[in-house]
Parts: sequence; structure tokens; C-alpha cells
Amino acid sequence: MKLPYCMVNGGNNKDENMYTVKIIHEFIHGPIWVYGPDGVSVWEYPLIHNDSILTTVNEKAADMFDGYYEFDTHDVPCWFDNEKEKAEKEIMLDLMIRYNKLRKLKEAKK
Repeated sequence: MKLPYCMVNGGNNKDENMYTVKIIHEFIHGPIWVYGPDGVSVWEYPLIHNDSILTTVNEKAADMFDGYYEFDTHDVPCWFDNEKEKAEKEIMLDLMIRYNKLRKLKEAKK
């Protein structure tokens, strides 16, 4: 899922200062990833880290996804629990949808 571009630093040129926000599930990382204009992942992006709702959703989704991994079980060093992921799919989707609705309400109040 790809979210819209965000203008930062007051850039007026559409290609200048554009950041891309993507939803990507990765172990030990929240699903919200921000990429700078050069295509490199950005850490501590203010739009994400200064928003308490977004931070909470990101951490909850990360905790859920990390819980699908088990180490030194099932006779393998790292095992992914596909059944647990499938069972919690609706919860994860609801979390992302709920964030989107809260974000829209917050933006409408500005």
C-alpha cells in the first residue's frame, strides 16, 4: 500500500523535498516507512515520530507482526507463523483503517 507524497521543508517545486510513505511489514520495524527524495529510507521523520496516534498505531502493528516470528522452534532457526498472521489479518487491517480515519479527522480540524 502506498500513501500520498508529503511536502516538507516548505519546498515549492513538486520534485523538491518530496517524501514517500509506504506500508511495509518487516521484523523489528513498524510498518510505516518513509523514503526521502533520493529513495533512501529516513529514520526519525517528524511527520511520523511527532504524531502520537501514528506512533501508537505503528508500534502496535510492529508488535503484532514481530509476534509472528519464533526462534529456535519447529526445528528451524527462524519460523514465521502464517496461521497466526492469517488469524490476525482483520485486526491488522482494522488498525490501518482506524489510523487512516483518525488521521483524516485530525487533518479536518486544522
